[in-house]
Amino acid sequence: MQCPNCKLLNPPTALRCDCGYDFPSRSMKASYAKKPHLPLASPRERLRARFLDGLILVPIWILLDAAAPGDRTLLTIVLIIVVPLVVSYLLLADALPRGQSIGKRIMKLSVVDATTGQPCTVWQSFVRNVFFLVLGIIDWAFILENGRQRLGDKVANTLVIALSRLRQ
Repeated sequence: MQCPNCKLLNPPTALRCDCGYDFPSRSMKASYAKKPHLPLASPRERLRARFLDGLILVPIWILLDAAAPGDRTLLTIVLIIVVPLVVSYLLLADALPRGQSIGKRIMKLSVVDATTGQPCTVWQSFVRNVFFLVLGIIDWAFILENGRQRLGDKVANTLVIALSRLRQ
């Protein structure tokens, strides 16, 4: 039978899928699968990747500054079209292929599901990054804890890993 959560094909006698979906109760339980070893990215690596992603904002500020003296049309275009695109990127970029925003790709980092080790989903990317946009430095303070997870990572059940240190 096919798991409704992860779509994995299971034997007809299976009681629980590897992802943790419990067939009799139709709910999520702890996974039987062993957690993969995932080398966590350091706070420094993560900060550098965030900085690189933040550089995407530079052209927007240049456009806003250029439009401010009098060109209301350009200012309107920037505010209505470009700014929402940038905010969307900042919220959803970790769901790009292999769980890598542009900054994370350059730094060889990836955002993965903490349980399965699979790349971050669109929903997980949104949840983890909305905490950063709303709480800012408060969210980042949690990265100094033992698990190196921001508050957004904890809620979205994600980890940021260093691909360069991943065992092959």
